[in-house]
Amino acid sequence: MLQRIERAPAPARYAHIPTLRRMIAAQSSSGQPAPCQARAMLRRLEEEAAEDMFDNMPV
Repeated sequence: MLQRIERAPAPARYAHIPTLRRMIAAQSSSGQPAPCQARAMLRRLEEEAAEDMFDNMPV
């Protein structure tokens, strides 16, 4: 799943943020650590989405 998200264009990648959050939460609640790659990707996608949101704001 992470590879598919990585290959997607930016807007499509951002659509996967809720899915990644649920996956990480489900693993954490079951006592298993979430993969560090998934956590890193989630952080990166959240940062990219926030930056893209502000890139389109007029100054």
